[in-house]
Amino acid sequence: MCHDDLFRPSEYTAALLRQLWTRPPCTGRVLELGTGSGVVLTALAQAGASEVVGVDIETDAVERTRALLTSAGVPVASVLCGDLWEPVGAQSFDLVVFNPPQLPVVDDVPSLLRLRSWSNGGPDGRGVLDRFLEGLPQRLTAQGRALITHSRFLDGDLTRQQLARCGLTAQVCQTVTVLMPPSKLKVLPTGWAEQREGQGLRRLGPYVFSDFDVLEIRHAQSG
Repeated sequence: MCHDDLFRPSEYTAALLRQLWTRPPCTGRVLELGTGSGVVLTALAQAGASEVVGVDIETDAVERTRALLTSAGVPVASVLCGDLWEPVGAQSFDLVVFNPPQLPVVDDVPSLLRLRSWSNGGPDGRGVLDRFLEGLPQRLTAQGRALITHSRFLDGDLTRQQLARCGLTAQVCQTVTVLMPPSKLKVLPTGWAEQREGQGLRRLGPYVFSDFDVLEIRHAQSG
């Protein structure tokens, strides 16, 4: 795929795909938030999900996802444009997949061709993640689960505490190290990466590497 493809799948997408491809397929209702290129939603549909729903805040991503689903021969799928849970209301799902933006993007940096939503997690990086976690319990069926990416530079203990308050539990399925590209580094607050050295980030010369986990989240009572 061309390097100027703004919606090209990332290492985060690949990690989620690995989990989908190495686990028993979900044959129920599935939801992906932040569809981007559409590859995760397409993989879910091809794995036998009975109903496929996608949400993205960018209209271009919605169009890309719909086009990929069509080209893959997926007969029925709903891809909606909107912010996080809003487009699906109170619907519940057997599997929810999400790669949330988790960086504290500086607003006065010159804009890229994509919306800030691709990486902007709010002032502390947790803005979208926390909103997602708050709305997750009522969107999961009793035996439902969620697969999400969670950067190690965010406070994992805080995430687990928030989940516990909602009656949810999480386990780490996979840990991945990725190179943070210049496009991300240049929109971060000055000194932010240096302050997190050894806390999920590591610098080697001009390069900064970041660790993230793939978390599986379930209702605590579901075992």
